Amino acid sequence: LLTGGLSLFTIGMLSGALWAKEAWGLYWSWDPKEAWAAATWGLYLVVIHGRGWSRRMRYVVVLLAFLALQMCWYGVNYLPSAQRSVHTYNQQ
Repeated sequence: LLTGGLSLFTIGMLSGALWAKEAWGLYWSWDPKEAWAAATWGLYLVVIHGRGWSRRMRYVVVLLAFLALQMCWYGVNYLPSAQRSVHTYNQQ
């Protein structure tokens, strides 16, 4: 299940980078939303490759990855640096 989700996440990030290149002229700008997405992707990648770990260690990393995903979806919008992000669509 995690492998399929990570595969879809990877496809989403790659297609988002291609769209960003067309829309903004850059594949990746390292703004807060993109940085948290990369951190979330990396944590799920660690989970997939940590198959020899104890069950408890895998649960801890899965929990951290899920919390990073929640930060990416909801929490980043409340950061002060997110107000200058290319992912902010409010009128200024």
